[in-house]
Parts: sequence; C-alpha cells; structure tokens
Amino acid sequence: MIHQNENGDWEITSRELTIENSTHCGANCCMCPREEYDEKWSHMSTPLFIKAMDQAAELGVISLDLTGFGDSFLDPKVDEKLAYVKDKYPEIKIYTSTTAHAMQGKKFDLALKYFDTIRISNYGFSKESYEAVHGGKLKYEKVMDNIHNLLERPPGQRPYTMMSFLMLDENQGEAEAWKEYWEPRVDEIAIWRPHNYGGADSIEQYAFRSGSRDQHLNQHSCGRPFKGNPSVKVNGDLTVCCFDFNHKLIVGNLNEMSLQDILTGEKMEHIRQIHRDNSYDGCGLLCDGCDQIYDRQDALVYSSNTSRKVGQPNNHPDHIVELENDIDTL
Repeated sequence: MIHQNENGDWEITSRELTIENSTHCGANCCMCPREEYDEKWSHMSTPLFIKAMDQAAELGVISLDLTGFGDSFLDPKVDEKLAYVKDKYPEIKIYTSTTAHAMQGKKFDLALKYFDTIRISNYGFSKESYEAVHGGKLKYEKVMDNIHNLLERPPGQRPYTMMSFLMLDENQGEAEAWKEYWEPRVDEIAIWRPHNYGGADSIEQYAFRSGSRDQHLNQHSCGRPFKGNPSVKVNGDLTVCCFDFNHKLIVGNLNEMSLQDILTGEKMEHIRQIHRDNSYDGCGLLCDGCDQIYDRQDALVYSSNTSRKVGQPNNHPDHIVELENDIDTL
C-alpha cells in the first residue's frame, strides 16, 4: 500500500486512492449488508475530499477510485469534486462503480465529462430478477434507458464501460443470456460469484467460500494491506479494505493525521503483520470472518478481458494491479 522508493521518498504501492464520496444509494440489493451499517447516510465534505486528493497526489497516485458504500452520482457536490481533480491533476484517471440508476440529466453529462472508466453493476436480465436483486428505488426500464443512452456514444466519446453480473439465486439461469447480450455492446464484462463483506451476518446466504476455516494451510493474505487501495470513508476514516463497510479496519483519520503518517503508522503495521503471518483466527479484525483469505479463484466465472484475475482491483484496464506477490518484503 505504501513503500519507500530508491530515493527514500514514500510512494503508494497500488498508485490508486479510493474515496467514498457518498454512502447514499438508490438500491437495496439483496446481497448488500446495508441494514448492518452503523453510520448515518452522508456525503464527504469538499474540503476533506480535496485534502485526501492533494496528499494522495503527493504520494504518486495515478487513479481515483470513486466508490464505497453508496453511489457516487448521488453526491450533490460530486461535480465540483471531480472538477477539482481534473483541473489540478489532469493526469489522474477517474473510475467509479454504479448501478446507473442516477446517471441521467446533469449526472449523465458529468459521466461523459469526468470519468475515464465506469463499471455498471447489473445483476438481472429480466425486470423480475433485476428488481428482486437490486430493490430500493431502482426500476429496470429506467436503468436500461440510462445504460443504453451511455452506449449510444461511441468509444472515445464515453468512458470505458464495464458491466458486472453476480450469480445469485434471484437471477439463476440468466448469466449466459446476460453475457450474450452485453458482451458485444460494452467494452468489458465480468461474471462473479458473491463475497461476504468480511462475514456480514445479514448476507451469509450469499457468501462465496471455496476454502474451509479448518483448512488453515489454505489461508493466505488477500494482499490488500500491502498493495491494495487506501480507502477513505466519508468521515475521513482510512481503511485498508474496500469491503470494510462498517469501519472495522480503520488505521487512522485524515482529519487528524496525514495520509503518509496513517499508512506508515502502528495500526497499519499491525494489520500487515497479521497478513504476513496468516494469523487471522482470533485476531479480532474483520479479516477473521472474511472469505478473501481463502483460495477463491473460481469466484470469477467469466471475464471478456483475459488479463483480469481474482485479487485485482476492478479499475481501468491499463491499471490492473497484482495484489498477491512479494508481501513478505513489504
């Protein structure tokens, strides 16, 4: 996640920063543990966003991953935040994951203007299955219109567009039809099995686990404490894991410390040591109940981009990062 280069300067290893600019979401997906969320739904303040970006840029980030426990398009000030990034750091690419529910009107124009890569979560191929999975305010016809409106723009005049599908009981049997429809229409598709958000109780029935907690030899680091994205929550908390929706792996807060001091601090090193030792059982961290510490290569069912593998951030196609190597040297 951070290391010293040959000149002794600190650099972020993954070269990407994740910022949760909003926790508001129009969906209420069946495999999302939103009912367990302990915080108030909120948006990140613009000054905090700017502080995070400036400090990350100093450490050499080349990508902003605008995702979290909400939909980035629902942030009423997302336009001014993204304008700041593009104006001051035009070399930094911007990525987001969305349902496309709010991607219309001014927010659609924002998508075309600022984002380099957009990943659309789309977990149903019929109105019935789509709305059964996503729930909330999402309506199948509206979302489809928003997606097709984006795809009417040719590549080069719209963001690199990815589509993602999760295999669930609610959409059983639809994966192949979904694949055949979307693969020729977008830049990249991927079909996944679900994860368990670090052992969230409310979605245990959707969790994917290919290993057993009794098979300790199969446990290994997910790589995130070493080469994953630093993830800044709406309140400035910094976590080492994108699945840490409830602030359980916090290593510092940007309102109180610098990004560099957080990433080189004792809390960060404590988590890294647990991952070096594979000592997850009873460690008291979110990692103890997480399915990411097991071999789960078959979690990725299909990807049209053959460079994609399990254990890589789902970001820009030219920024794919290997997470699981050389962790004992970091």
